[in-house]
Amino acid sequence: MKPKTDFFNATLTYFVLIVLFVLVRISTALDLFSFLGSAKSYLLNGLIQIGFMFLIPLFMFTLLSKQKFKQTFKDFRFNKINLKSIFICIGIGVLVFILNIAVSSFFSFILQLFGYQYSSGVGTSSGYPVWLFFVSLIITAVLPGFCEEVAHRGLLLRGFKDLGMKKAILLSALLFGLMHLNIEQFFYASLIGALLGFLTVTTNSIFPAMIVHFMNNGISVYLDFAGANDLFLGNFLNEVSAAISGSNFVVAMLVILLVLVLAIFLLAWLIYLLFKQTTGKKLGTLVKDLKESLSTVKADESLSENKDNQEIVKPESQASFVGELSLKIPTEYIGININQIRKPKYVEKIFLYSSLILSIGVTISTFIWGVL
Repeated sequence: MKPKTDFFNATLTYFVLIVLFVLVRISTALDLFSFLGSAKSYLLNGLIQIGFMFLIPLFMFTLLSKQKFKQTFKDFRFNKINLKSIFICIGIGVLVFILNIAVSSFFSFILQLFGYQYSSGVGTSSGYPVWLFFVSLIITAVLPGFCEEVAHRGLLLRGFKDLGMKKAILLSALLFGLMHLNIEQFFYASLIGALLGFLTVTTNSIFPAMIVHFMNNGISVYLDFAGANDLFLGNFLNEVSAAISGSNFVVAMLVILLVLVLAIFLLAWLIYLLFKQTTGKKLGTLVKDLKESLSTVKADESLSENKDNQEIVKPESQASFVGELSLKIPTEYIGININQIRKPKYVEKIFLYSSLILSIGVTISTFIWGVL
């Protein structure tokens, strides 16, 4: 029997994940978990993040691929990055949060034009103690930053590797946006997912995406905590909103536009620095190895000349090394083989289509419910 491809194994695993996620959402809407009491939200979030987003992708893909867990972690790009790259990713995360505010506000405005009513958040009028801040940070930032990245920038990018870099990033980003099963989060989550996929592929490591994801969610948690306790930047979002709706609307919009342009510029610069610290360094090592190998080849060529100055006999090592270079760069140093794009067969796509149909259906239903 012919072994299943990574594409089939990844999409089957993801379909199981989505089905379980939808079942939990439906059960929550029907209040079937009321017996859990006040711990319901924490337990369900832990189940979804650790169980669905991390354990299912890790174990199912490993079993379906008939390989060791060590190889799965390698396939999911658990490749170390240096300390400087970590700080760069933290900066990227701050900028992504700023841009996220603008993107989410824009799409919120569009949805409201259609009559969509946003759901009210859970208030913190009874206080926001420090212990709750750390619990919220774990539930909202740490677990999603790690577990959701395993499912999307690990499992899906691995499964979609043969589609080419562009399709792999965009398709995994679309599924990331739909995974939230909520029209309110779909648009900006998809855009952030595309950026996180790009970072993962160009650095060949999942850790940058995890750090940026954590920072984006973590800043939001901090602002809620700071707002409830009158701490630094606690009224940041309220002040921005007040400035937009105030008398100096034009001036406020110009300032916001300037900030966004600056944030985009800085984001591009930090991404460039991150690339230099990760893949750029590896490519530099590759070039150095290439020069050393070519020097060895030239030395062999000089030795192959006979005393009568006959035709030089060129060893095959030079041609084979240069030919290998085009395959080694995208696979080992970038992470997706752009030279071997493969179109999956229809039978391989069945679980991908099923995941899309199910998640799109639920997401559209949240829009309809919000309008009605």
